[in-house]
Amino acid sequence: MKAFKFNIEGKSYDVAIENAKNGVVDIQVNGKNFTVEIEKEKPKVTPPAPAPRPQLIEPKAPSAGKPTIPSGDQPHTIMKIYVTSGQEVKKGDKLFTMESDGKECDITADKDGIVEKINVAVGKHLPSEGTSIEMKASGKTSSSHNFSTENATPAPLPGTIVQIMKPEGSPVQAGELVLTMDSMKMVNNVVADKSGTITHILVAERQAVLEGDPLFIIE
Repeated sequence: MKAFKFNIEGKSYDVAIENAKNGVVDIQVNGKNFTVEIEKEKPKVTPPAPAPRPQLIEPKAPSAGKPTIPSGDQPHTIMKIYVTSGQEVKKGDKLFTMESDGKECDITADKDGIVEKINVAVGKHLPSEGTSIEMKASGKTSSSHNFSTENATPAPLPGTIVQIMKPEGSPVQAGELVLTMDSMKMVNNVVADKSGTITHILVAERQAVLEGDPLFIIE
């Protein structure tokens, strides 16, 4: 038992604490017994911090301008070719479409001129060196060629060019597939009628042709 003496406002009090257990205290004040319950301090609850308000971010509009070649280590694969040898093009005309890292990019002419030689083919990789499409200054219209189409392989029937398998400069054997064309929803194969080198491709993919139109020249 612990005894204390208090003096409160001039009055003397003898206080004895006899027992304290589980928050209940038996005390004696000036010979009188009291049971006192001590209130437990309630734990302080800190309210959670408010969640940050979401911010709306406006997407940036793609910038206009000349397409750029996709970056990355993956090779650039030719998907479509839109011009032919001897064709006159204007600055900004689409030349071909290539793909890299799952992204497609259109390549356009940076000047007026005439397509002199095409060094790429559909399904092939863009060459790391050299020029993909060689052009010369346009002094003549596209209908004026410095070669004859008299011996060109003609279209066997009217239709649309689907895919060119052999680019200019490719060696071919007689009977080898050069291009395919669609006619009346049927794909037709056009093969080399002789062995040699394809010197000129006179059509482009997705181009419509009539029966007898020149397709390519083998020399």
